[in-house]
Order: sequence, then C-alpha cells, then structure tokens
Amino acid sequence: MATQHSRSAARLMMAPAVVLLLGWMLVPLTMTLYFSFKKY
Repeated sequence: MATQHSRSAARLMMAPAVVLLLGWMLVPLTMTLYFSFKKY
C-alpha cells in the first residue's frame, strides 16, 4: 500500500512539471507562428 501511495504522489508531483515542460516547448513555437502569420 505504501508503494502505491508513493507512486501516486510521485505522479501528482510529476504532472505539473511535465505540463510546464510541454508549455515551455509550445509557447515559443506558437509565438513564432503567430508573428510569422502577422507579418503577412
């Protein structure tokens, strides 16, 4: 039971980090696309 609880806790702690990493990768890409389309 302890391992299952620690596993779920680790997943809850890792989820925001993964989301933040994905956001950090997506934001510059969307900004570049937005400005490239805005230019025309």
